[in-house]
Amino acid sequence: MTADTRKRRPLLTRIALLTGGFAAFLAVSVIASAYIGAVKVPLAVIVDAARSYLSGQPVVHEPHLANIFWNVRLPRVALGATVGCALTVAGGSLQGLLMNPLADPYLVGVSAGAALGASAAMVLHFGHIAGGAGKAVLAFGAGVGTMLVVLWLARSRGRIQRDAFILAGVVVGSFLWALVTLLMTVAGQDLHTVVLWLMGNLYGQAEWSVVGLAALLVGLGSVALYAYARDLNLLALGEEQAQQLGVETEPLKMGVIIFSALVTAAAVSVSGIIGFIGLVIPHIARRLVGPDHRVLLPVAGLLGGSFLVWADALARVINEMFPVGVLTAVLGAPFFFYLLKTRPRPS
Repeated sequence: MTADTRKRRPLLTRIALLTGGFAAFLAVSVIASAYIGAVKVPLAVIVDAARSYLSGQPVVHEPHLANIFWNVRLPRVALGATVGCALTVAGGSLQGLLMNPLADPYLVGVSAGAALGASAAMVLHFGHIAGGAGKAVLAFGAGVGTMLVVLWLARSRGRIQRDAFILAGVVVGSFLWALVTLLMTVAGQDLHTVVLWLMGNLYGQAEWSVVGLAALLVGLGSVALYAYARDLNLLALGEEQAQQLGVETEPLKMGVIIFSALVTAAAVSVSGIIGFIGLVIPHIARRLVGPDHRVLLPVAGLLGGSFLVWADALARVINEMFPVGVLTAVLGAPFFFYLLKTRPRPS
């Protein structure tokens, strides 16, 4: 056994234990929150539905309740876990890259682009295209397109300037939000649908096909972001020091920005604008497990998924159609104010 292997073993053990623990908490949260809602689904029905799915046998106990659990409630909960994980991993990665504690996934303007795409799909009634997934497809495409524009604006002499990147994201996002507002003024009868989506809502969004595609995109993007974890640790020492230690900073910036934007676009395209998770949860995870991105990113992702699952459960208790984005804003805004007041001041 080499010395390097001996040094890595405690880290790998810590990652495995923490990831396993938070993954178990997420799994329990998914099952427990799927039990919550306007229609009560008894535990016996949940167990019978799971048995039926695994064995291929018909449901014995109350098939209509089993259908609500398996095809309505559980996909919604699974989508919440996927979206929460996506936003938190992207937020933690961007905070590490930009070395800005107030950075979040929506900083790159992707959310505004996705909002414009989804709003256009609803106002122009393009939802039927792509097998009924037109809204999600247009939202994802517009979000990715926005990210490319922001990268083009922030790039100068072959380098991505972090300050220019933030400014470009804010300016492009503001312009696109103005276009969203313009669409809302001509939406007519579709205005309610547009507003409900913009507020962040998992109601009516979740089908197993949508959940599967979103989970695939988020999973691949999150794995790609995790590959940059060690370089993000070194970047915390400063860009020049990181370069001296062998980090290729420009590919690092490009990779983190692109994959953060992709997972954010995948999440926003199926859930609308759910704010503050990508800002708040990485800070909570950092308090729990420290700043090492090799531990922070998986723990933050699982914690973010769990948080959104329980936030959506609370939203269902209020009303099945209650926008979960409202709750995350109510819970996240006070923490945002705390960050503003306690951030390091320039000397």
